[in-house]
Amino acid sequence: MNKNSLLTLGIGFIAGVGLTWSYFNFSSSDATPAKSQHADTKQQASFVQPVKSSEATAKRVVPAAPEQSARIEQKDNPSRPEPQPLDELPLEEQVSQLKQQLAAQKALMKNAAQQLRAPSDAQAVLQAQFDEQIRNEEWAYQTEIALQDFLLTSDLSSIPEIVSAACKTTVCKFELAAPTDNDSFDHTQWRELNDKLMKQEFWLQFKRTTSTSSDTELTLLMATEL
Repeated sequence: MNKNSLLTLGIGFIAGVGLTWSYFNFSSSDATPAKSQHADTKQQASFVQPVKSSEATAKRVVPAAPEQSARIEQKDNPSRPEPQPLDELPLEEQVSQLKQQLAAQKALMKNAAQQLRAPSDAQAVLQAQFDEQIRNEEWAYQTEIALQDFLLTSDLSSIPEIVSAACKTTVCKFELAAPTDNDSFDHTQWRELNDKLMKQEFWLQFKRTTSTSSDTELTLLMATEL
């Protein structure tokens, strides 16, 4: 191979390397703007998303405060007028309302008294025994007379009246009432009677006793057996 051939090969090699470098350099310059443009597109999208979020927040309905809701409801449904004071009503209406209030108070007091006088379990048991038993005439009569003698001879401050006094075989039931001529009779007189009754000889035979009372009435149930 002569020198001219070697020179030709060298020039051709150099020319090929130059063309190859120029091609890759041009390709890289075209790809870079595309990547940059793609990155800009992503950045713009990231800025657009908060704008959408803010628009959704602006469209969201903010709930009204409780006071505002109450005012709106009151405006839509006006409240009923407040009741007129009693002293501003006509006399007949005042009397009518007072009668209604008095009747309601009496009903409450009656209900409370019934609850207080409701029989206990022990009293219900003694009442059932009293209802089932037959009368032992001798013992029942002596016990009933003993109660009457106690009321007549005891030094009670006020003597109650006997409504009923009945004995069976082992159970007795006494019902007493406040005297009609004594308006001040109350539970203190019943307590005095009970304290003195427990010291009487005929009373000591009873092993179980129950009682219910109000200011005007007293009911006793007693049994000689446990």
